[in-house]
Amino acid sequence: MEAVVGRSGTGSDRCGTEPKSRDNCGYPGIPKEKCIEKGCCYDDSNPGTIWCFKPLHVKEFQCKAQNPKARFNCGNPGITPTDCKNKGCCFDSTVPNVSWCFQPTLESVELICSSENPKERVNCGRPGVSASQCKANGCCFDSSVAGVSWCFRGRVKREIVQCGLQPQARTNCGPPGISHAQCSQKGCCFDSSKPETIWCFYPHIEKVISI
Repeated sequence: MEAVVGRSGTGSDRCGTEPKSRDNCGYPGIPKEKCIEKGCCYDDSNPGTIWCFKPLHVKEFQCKAQNPKARFNCGNPGITPTDCKNKGCCFDSTVPNVSWCFQPTLESVELICSSENPKERVNCGRPGVSASQCKANGCCFDSSVAGVSWCFRGRVKREIVQCGLQPQARTNCGPPGISHAQCSQKGCCFDSSKPETIWCFYPHIEKVISI
């Protein structure tokens, strides 16, 4: 089954998260419809794993910050810049003898507002600030606990998402014969340049937490 993101997600949300790296977004047995209503991803194709999970909110595609020799191919030889970019890949023909159409690096950024001890919150707004004003300033708002700051600073979770994986490091994300379009709909990576390897696979996620 395809991984589906909830209606509240944006076009940059990705649901291609490897099962072992998923952050739970619902209770056990949550129906698909309820999960999607929460703006979460739903994928029941892997038994024994989290089916309802948080999407990756992709902030930007990075094409220039790569060593040209470390580029991971994303197209057939002779692919045009337009066809390359339509695949969601990067194109740069200025460096000879390397892949011109290559996989981008994605940066996912999420504001984490949950905390174990509300008394440790760091104030982020003037007294009486509204929830909308608080959130507009990039802060968290929670008025459920009395005697603590309702508008406070959260933690920023940054995740670097990469498709540049060697075949031996790939984790399968689709059945044999899956098309590029079907693989992309799952939020996964696709590379058919090498026969007898996994073509549709989960991206690698390097997690970095900063306060």
